[in-house]
Amino acid sequence: MSRTPDMLDASLAHEIEEARKLLEVMGDELSGDIDVITKHCTSLQTIDIVMQILGHIANVVRADDRQDAVDGIGMHDLKMKLLPAAIEATRESNAACDKAA
Repeated sequence: MSRTPDMLDASLAHEIEEARKLLEVMGDELSGDIDVITKHCTSLQTIDIVMQILGHIANVVRADDRQDAVDGIGMHDLKMKLLPAAIEATRESNAACDKAA
């Protein structure tokens, strides 16, 4: 079921994307220092994972078809966490449309 993202959805997606970009800049700066990489490799990888999660969430928030957007997430764990809610939201939306018709 498609829906039209509203202004709040667009604003939320934009802010999430901006936060992702800030993390990207920070990660790039930190990874430019070999001592930081050596001491904090796992933390730098975590920053990258968080950036990916934020990007996926922003895509879902701005999507016309949120279930399709969730289906397109490549991160299996995130996809499995979001999929039940996306399926339920689609069911509720379809039921509301059927009731209105």
